Amino acid sequence: MSVRAESLKLYRDILRASKMFTWRNPQGELWSEVLHKNARFEFEQARFESDPLVVARMLVVGRDALNQTTDRFMAAAKAVNDNIDKTRTS
Repeated sequence: MSVRAESLKLYRDILRASKMFTWRNPQGELWSEVLHKNARFEFEQARFESDPLVVARMLVVGRDALNQTTDRFMAAAKAVNDNIDKTRTS
C-alpha cells in the first residue's frame, strides 16, 4: 500500500472513530467535531513531510493511537452496559 493510500485510510478511520464521541466538551463543542478538526490539522501539518522514516513513524504512531483510543472507548462502553444490566430492576 502506498504512503498516500495508507495516510488516507488512517485519516478516514480517524474520522469514522470520531463519530463515536457524541457528547460535548466543557466549551460546548461536540467532541466528534473537535477530534475531526484536530485530525485535519495534524494531517495538514504533516502533508509536506518528505523523510520516509518520519512519515512511517507518524503513520505507525497515528494508527496505534487510534487503536488504543477505540479499544478504551469500547471497554468503557462495555463497562457502562454491564453496569446498566447489573443494576437494572425488572
